[in-house]
Amino acid sequence: MQHKLKIENTSLRFDNESILENLSLAVDKNEIVSIVGASASGKTTLLRAIAGFENIESGKIFLNDNLMSSNDYTVTPESRGVGIIFQDLALFPHLTVEENIMFGLTSTQTNQKISRSSELANLLEISSIVKKYPHEISGGQQQRVAIARAIAPKPEILLLDEPFSAIDEEFKEQLIKDVKKLLKKENITTVIVTHNIKEALEISDKIAFLSNKKILQFGTPYDLYHKPISKQIANFFGISSYIKGKIIKKNCIETILGVFKKDTASFEVGSEIEVLIRPDDIIHDDNSLQTAKVIDKIFHGSDFLYKLSLRDEQIVFCYTPSHHNHAINEMIGITHKIDHVIFFNT
Repeated sequence: MQHKLKIENTSLRFDNESILENLSLAVDKNEIVSIVGASASGKTTLLRAIAGFENIESGKIFLNDNLMSSNDYTVTPESRGVGIIFQDLALFPHLTVEENIMFGLTSTQTNQKISRSSELANLLEISSIVKKYPHEISGGQQQRVAIARAIAPKPEILLLDEPFSAIDEEFKEQLIKDVKKLLKKENITTVIVTHNIKEALEISDKIAFLSNKKILQFGTPYDLYHKPISKQIANFFGISSYIKGKIIKKNCIETILGVFKKDTASFEVGSEIEVLIRPDDIIHDDNSLQTAKVIDKIFHGSDFLYKLSLRDEQIVFCYTPSHHNHAINEMIGITHKIDHVIFFNT
């Protein structure tokens, strides 16, 4: 399969400081890929390198199998067919919403510009504000205008840098749904940089975890949450706790919660390990003989997040419907449903 975007063993430096080292990533046509990682991990720098705003030290970047960047060759940003939206949006304050959307349609006839602008305004539900100026509309509406403007010329690839960071939570979920629907309808390959895991899980076909100047794991949102390859990634993608485990025989792990079947071929029998436990792995069950003590709780409205101490004082977390309102230090019954047994070296 032809990759829409292919990054091969790419390195980049600023002032003799290494930012990216031998980084590789392949994005297929029409995919929405989020790049996540800790602050200052190089996410925005990678986006700028794809766009052509940063020169790479080594490696290669291809778009549609055409070379865009190497250590001695670069295609200018305006010649790459790349749309990009940075955090500041950069809408033109002297242009109306409609004029902002049409701005990138330089070689299109006026009636076609208007038609394209109207189409995107309808899809992004901003038709009622097309005659207004940026200062007259909300932050969420400005974000929709910026996305419409970037999509209008039908770029080969769309790059978004923290596109939802300034949006109020009450509007964000609907905006993400609308943007994802639009990107799929327009068949636009998209790379998004975000620090917000919830956003990445909601909008992405795949997620790339960037750390130590490389992509450490690349896969579906489901796999990065349920099948992380390291504790660092597990902790980044959700609430994690770890309980002691021991490989008692081939493909058999013993823990305080019970014995689990799991491929342990790379470990010797007798090895001590740590087993990842997510809050959704632990189930509150009043009829269970296995108990745990509530040592803390957070009320979320529809549920509680309980912090529980097991009988050997190991800690796990549990989501429970909020009608189960238990007191601190109360003993409650628990069971587990762990479909993905993930473990790491101690």
